[in-house]
Amino acid sequence: MILLSGSIIASLFFKESWLWMDEVLSYLLVSDPSVAHLNDAVVSGMDANPPLFVNLYWFIGHTISMNPQFLRAVSVVIFAGTIALFYRNTSTLIGKPITNFVFITLIVAFTYLNLTLSTQIRGYSLFLLISLGYFMVLHRLMQSPSQTKWLIGFVLLGILLVFTHNFGLFYAASSGAFVAGLLLWSKNRKYWWVLGAHGLIALIWLLVWYPSFAIQTEAGKPHSWIPLPTFLSFFATVGELAPTVSSTLERRIPVISILRFLLIAGLWLYIALPRLRAGYEQVIHDRAFTFYVLSGFLYIVPILIALAVTLVHTSVFISRYLWPGHLLLIYQLLYAFYFFAPRLPARVRQFTLSVKLLPVYMALLAVFMFYQNRKTAIFPSGVLSYLPQLDKQYPVFVETADYFLPIWFHHQTPQIRYLLDWKTASQEGNILNATVHHKILKSVREKYGVGNILPSQGFNRTSVPHFYVIDESSNYQIEHFIENGQVRVVRQLPINIEGHRILECVFQS
Repeated sequence: MILLSGSIIASLFFKESWLWMDEVLSYLLVSDPSVAHLNDAVVSGMDANPPLFVNLYWFIGHTISMNPQFLRAVSVVIFAGTIALFYRNTSTLIGKPITNFVFITLIVAFTYLNLTLSTQIRGYSLFLLISLGYFMVLHRLMQSPSQTKWLIGFVLLGILLVFTHNFGLFYAASSGAFVAGLLLWSKNRKYWWVLGAHGLIALIWLLVWYPSFAIQTEAGKPHSWIPLPTFLSFFATVGELAPTVSSTLERRIPVISILRFLLIAGLWLYIALPRLRAGYEQVIHDRAFTFYVLSGFLYIVPILIALAVTLVHTSVFISRYLWPGHLLLIYQLLYAFYFFAPRLPARVRQFTLSVKLLPVYMALLAVFMFYQNRKTAIFPSGVLSYLPQLDKQYPVFVETADYFLPIWFHHQTPQIRYLLDWKTASQEGNILNATVHHKILKSVREKYGVGNILPSQGFNRTSVPHFYVIDESSNYQIEHFIENGQVRVVRQLPINIEGHRILECVFQS
C-alpha cells in the first residue's frame, strides 16, 4: 500500500496539476458549502452517478482539506488500500505471499487504466474498493449461504455498490445470476437467502434512488456520448482491463487484444469446466477454486450486460466503468499460473525471488510507477500555448466542455466562454458528446451561477461583438452562425493541433 500510494502521490507533484472535465465537475460538487445543494446538483444532471462518492469526499474535503491534489491523493490511497486488501485476501486462498506480491504488483503496474483512474477526483477508486468487498463477501456466502453476518455484510456492501456507480447494478445482477446458478446446481435451498439479499438491495435502490436516476438519464438523451463499439473496439475496450507492455503496439496490431481476451476466456474454460463436472460437493469447499470460478463469471457477465445494454438501449460500453473486473482478471491469471506451475521445467519451478532482492524489486517498481504516472496526461493542454497570442479584451469561445471546464476552473483565460446552443448541439451528424456537454453545462450554469456559460439568446452583437473561437472540426457550432451570415471570420490564426483552428470573428451588422 505504501509502495503504490507513495510513488503515485509523489508523481502528482511533478506533472501538470490540471483537473480534466469530469474532475472539475466533481470538485464543484465536493466544494459546495451546502451538502443539500450538492445533492440537488447531482440529480440535476451534472453527474451521471449515485451520490455516495461526492458526499464522502465532501465530508473528507470539508473536514481536512479542499486542495485538489489532496483529494486526488485520497483516491490514490483508496486504490492502494484496495490492492493491499486484494493481495491479503488472495494470499489466504492460494500461493506464496512473495510470489503473489510480485505477480499482483507487476500486473497492476503494467495496466495503464490503474494510473488514469486511481489519480482522479472521481468515484472509481471507491467503486473498486467496494466492489472488492462485495466479491469477497459473496465468496464467503458460497460456502455459508445462510450465515447472518455475511448476509448483513453483503446487503450493506451491495447498497454501497449501487450507490457508488451505476455499473454496480450490472455487478449486482451478475452476482444474482451466479447465485441462481448455484441454487439450481447444488439444490441447496439456503441460497435463497442470498437471492433474497439481492432482492433487498434492488428494492432499496428502486425506492431510494431510481426517481433521481430517471432524472439523471435525461442528460444522455437523445443519445449517449460513448460511441457504439465495433468488433475491434470491443476487444480494445476489454483489453484495457489487462496488463500490456505497449498500448501503442496494440493500437497498431489490434489482433493482440483479441488474442489476449480469447486466451483469458479459454484458460478459464480449460481450468474450470473439468472440475465443475465433478459436481457441487467436490468443489464447493475449495475456496481458491470457487473464487476462480466466481472471478471468471463476474469478469465476463458485466461485460456482456454492458454490451447488451449498449446494443439495445444506450451506449455504456467503456473500460473505466468495468474497472472492478481488473481485480478479477488478476486473480484468474494468478490462479492459472499456479495451475500450470507443476508442469513447468524444474528450474523454473525452483526459482523464487529472494527476500533479500525484494527491496530492490520494490524500489524499481516505485520508480517505474512514478515515471509512468508522471507522463500520464488526461487533459489535452496543448491548446493553452496558443491563448497568449489572442487579444485579452475579446472573449474566447470553446466548443466542448473538455476545454471549457478545465480552462475556466484554472483561470487560464478570464474571458473563456461556452455557448449553450441546443440547435447546433443536436444537429444530425454532430459529435456525440455535444448534447451531453450542453446539458451538463446548462446545469452548471443554473446550479453554480457560472456566467461564462452563455445561453444562445445572449450570443449577439450587443453582448459579444468581437470574439475568438477555438473551432474543432469534429464539433458543429460556429459553422452554423458563419453559414447563415450572422458571424463573419476576420482572420484565422495559426494553431498546430490537428482538427483545430482559431478564428477571430465579429457579428455582422
